[in-house]
Amino acid sequence: MFLKTIIINLKKPPTILNQFLKETVNISSVYSEEVINERLSVLRVENGNGKNTFAEDVSLGLTSFPKGLHPKYFYDSPGSELFEQICKTPEYYVTRTEASILERYSEEIAQLNCDKKNIVELGSGSSIKTKYILGSFIRNSGSITYMPVDVSDIIVQSSKKLLDEFEGLSIKGIISEYEEGLEVINELIDSPKMILFLGSSIGNFTQYEASELLACISSIMNENDSFLIGFDLVKDIDVLNAAYDDSAGVTAKFNINILSRINKELGGNFDLSKFKHKAFFNTDFSRVEMHLESTKEQLVYMRDIDESIHFEEGETIHTENSYKFTDEMISELASFADLTVNKTWKDPENYFGLYLMKK
Repeated sequence: MFLKTIIINLKKPPTILNQFLKETVNISSVYSEEVINERLSVLRVENGNGKNTFAEDVSLGLTSFPKGLHPKYFYDSPGSELFEQICKTPEYYVTRTEASILERYSEEIAQLNCDKKNIVELGSGSSIKTKYILGSFIRNSGSITYMPVDVSDIIVQSSKKLLDEFEGLSIKGIISEYEEGLEVINELIDSPKMILFLGSSIGNFTQYEASELLACISSIMNENDSFLIGFDLVKDIDVLNAAYDDSAGVTAKFNINILSRINKELGGNFDLSKFKHKAFFNTDFSRVEMHLESTKEQLVYMRDIDESIHFEEGETIHTENSYKFTDEMISELASFADLTVNKTWKDPENYFGLYLMKK
């Protein structure tokens, strides 16, 4: 097993974070590459100077009004496992609907991108849905390089499983946040590539943040590159509310887990039994909001950042937004990023759409 360290200067547009988080422009980052075998290596990208740490973001978020936490911090190892469970609940239509679209149309997607040997995926997770794309590309091209980008070590486990399944596959995983991962990819690849952003993860960003992220993706794309992105579409409110508050309580555990992470990593004394999961569709903003509501007045202390946080009864921590889109909203986002929608695939009920974009 071979380990090497590379230092690069990542010059970036403003960091995409919630309004209570700091913005940074130029970040010097370091990544180390672990070569696991001849077909698999993993790059770990460290935060650069000036990038907020978990502790700083928690301090900023919980001392703001209203209180909030960035949803990227859901995805420690327990959080990633809980999200995989959410995807299997009957109420959460997103994963199975998108998977059905990919299963039906992946061959067409591969044929439209037959010149590409590199597939990049942001927020890859377990890469379960991506198998449809990988299989179709390998059948069309013979061999490809897959570059999943995720904040979780789940990349290592999922990559090994993919290699067992696909002989024509090599993987270079990148453990980092999206922007750093994109800059590393920009350093490593100059041949045609397709970038994937599945699961409607774009919905976790505000409209401004989503525009900035698409602009960041567009900035590393060449004219021969393509971008396949999933959007969860506007639909019946009852369907939306149920999807984010399932009857088995898995989403509630996922939401609460962020407080457990603060307890473990920052020496917090959150009593998880004194907070409850709250999710609802906000029509005015076209988004499902997730909150953690304090069930009583309380004071919470976090040792590692030396902060005491007061909660009123009924006060909430805003933990996630999940925006729902119309075709008009999607076209506006693409236009802002100097991208054009070339092709769209949807399920019969118009619950979800995959959009192929180019510069």
